[in-house]
Amino acid sequence: MRPSQRSVLAALLALLLVGLLQPLQSASASDPARDRSCGWVLEPSADKENILFPDLATRYLGALVPVPAGGSIEITGQFPHARYMSLQTYSVALQTASNLRDDQIEPDPGSTNPFRVGADRTAIKRSYTIHIVNGRAPASGGPANTLYNNSTDGTKYGFALAYRIYLPDSGTGPFGGVAAPGLAIVLKDGTRIQLPTCPDPLPNLMPATDFLAGLGLGLPLPPTGLLAPQEPHFMRYVNVVQSYATDPTENQYTSSTLTPLIAMLTGKLPGGLGENADNKYVYAYLSQEWGKVLLLQGRMPTTPRTYDGEPVTTSGQQLRYWSMCTANRTTQTYGCVNDEDVQVDRNGYFTIAISTAADRPANATAACGVSWLPWGLDPKGIAYMRNMLPRADFTHAVQDATFGTEKQVMGDYYPTGTYYATPKTFEQAVGCHAGS
Repeated sequence: MRPSQRSVLAALLALLLVGLLQPLQSASASDPARDRSCGWVLEPSADKENILFPDLATRYLGALVPVPAGGSIEITGQFPHARYMSLQTYSVALQTASNLRDDQIEPDPGSTNPFRVGADRTAIKRSYTIHIVNGRAPASGGPANTLYNNSTDGTKYGFALAYRIYLPDSGTGPFGGVAAPGLAIVLKDGTRIQLPTCPDPLPNLMPATDFLAGLGLGLPLPPTGLLAPQEPHFMRYVNVVQSYATDPTENQYTSSTLTPLIAMLTGKLPGGLGENADNKYVYAYLSQEWGKVLLLQGRMPTTPRTYDGEPVTTSGQQLRYWSMCTANRTTQTYGCVNDEDVQVDRNGYFTIAISTAADRPANATAACGVSWLPWGLDPKGIAYMRNMLPRADFTHAVQDATFGTEKQVMGDYYPTGTYYATPKTFEQAVGCHAGS
């Protein structure tokens, strides 16, 4: 092993050791969600387990809670101060069984649902109660505030539960200023067994994530075209088998031939990977063999403004939430920009630079109107874009596209990419256009 390689490995091991030696109760004392129900056994957020491509502006909790025969699982909580929240049940293969998003949830008597249009986002009384029951989710209708352990068609059965918060308001902490929901088992006879509160057992791994994101080995790569096509090809996410099967075919030579064939063969397989039912995604494989810096541009959909604690929930925007992230092929996210912080010009187009930290262009700053995302270790990277809850008449969302029609359907909202050999060539080509 070369000395440089040994130093990198030593630094990585030291950083991971520091993370593991942090106090087990890693949330700050001011965070009301620092203690949570023992039913929540996973936290796949980027600063925790960092699995399944988490968005950096979100908080996730996962539970495994079998529904007792004739009874239910009771979920009690408060609506967070955030852009979005939801509760979703999954099959054993992490396929959606049923879903309840924020504005669909009836508040408890005397409380306000702050996610409904025109509602007071700052309301003090904001509690809700939800039950998970045995059975299939109805195709329509059904009792309020009810989740099911089986899908409408009866094919997706399980007892996994996910709680999500997107973009908590500034200063409210990762859980949006409220505690994590409580979980209780309700038996057939009405007996209620509250699951006890437990401290978060996981250390904060964000330092390790940030270290890996910014590391980048900067190895010279000949432009063989074997890792990814020279023009980034954003594809609609369909299922995990398709994504991994098209990994080797996404190159300069077979992207337009073998990838569509593989997509056709795998496209009928079930979805999964714990996706959010309210999101759809496009993703592209990237390669540093085409240049050290990638420029991504596209039109930015309109979204609500919530991060600064805006007092009233508004409607009319094209999407509820948008983000662009970078990650590796083992599903760890490196970085994200969302609709509140991405740089957008006066015509509504975003400009994002993707590179290692060492190759970050000098003009990849807010002052120059250019957002930046870290590439990470692997010379073959991934960029992926989220679209959440498009307005009915907005027909250029990821939700409207199928595999192979993304660019045509999304139009100007489809991300286009250009590689630049060095940070200097990127700076010369893009310039500094803040306020343009």
